[in-house]
Amino acid sequence: MRNYYPLLVQDTRQTFKDPMLMASLFGPLAVILFARFGYLPLSEWVELHYGFRLADYTEFIATFLVVAIPLLPGTMAGLLMLDERDENMISYYAVTPLARQGYFIYRLFLPSLLAFALTASFYLFSGLADKGLGSVFALILLTLEAPCLTLFLAAFAANKVEGLALSKLCGLLFAGPVVVSFVPLPWQYAAACLPTFWPAKALLTDLAGEPVRSTIIFVIGLALHLILLQGLVRVFLRRID
Repeated sequence: MRNYYPLLVQDTRQTFKDPMLMASLFGPLAVILFARFGYLPLSEWVELHYGFRLADYTEFIATFLVVAIPLLPGTMAGLLMLDERDENMISYYAVTPLARQGYFIYRLFLPSLLAFALTASFYLFSGLADKGLGSVFALILLTLEAPCLTLFLAAFAANKVEGLALSKLCGLLFAGPVVVSFVPLPWQYAAACLPTFWPAKALLTDLAGEPVRSTIIFVIGLALHLILLQGLVRVFLRRID
């Protein structure tokens, strides 16, 4: 753990100096606070003034919000890796006691830990999310999406500017819960290439009272996430060799 402490201190300092990184860190907390304290008053206000019941879409809204949480720490870690790659810091870490493997583990573990803690906090404290089996499935899959996004930015962006552009493109991942909620079967499986499709599908299928089908969807989604993560690791390692 001593080897990781200087990196953690450096990350903390850099995060508080960069507004984009700060937004990536505190954005999930804002999502949780909105779900806890802002959603119900907003729902009542919309129904009062426009006659539209947001409460009928609470499951979709909760799924949509929770999908955003791991994307933000994943983006933060990816941008930090791009900075370090541009400054040739990865080569420096390779000859320290941390070693390249230790650096790599730290860079993937940190966003995963943040994604897990923040997603779990959403399920526990938001007041919107179900705490059943589907929530556990979604928590596991969403935790894996943070390092996937980190590696995607670090592997395919040439610099931090391109990383910011690619992070905007990752907004397409929000389509996962939208497709699951509003596109009829079997057409919704056209979005199965989106990682966020699988946690949303597993969660909403369990909420629909189909735990066995939800478990099958989770197993398929878990396998696809692990394959994606392994592929991104290989691409990134080729990039820095």
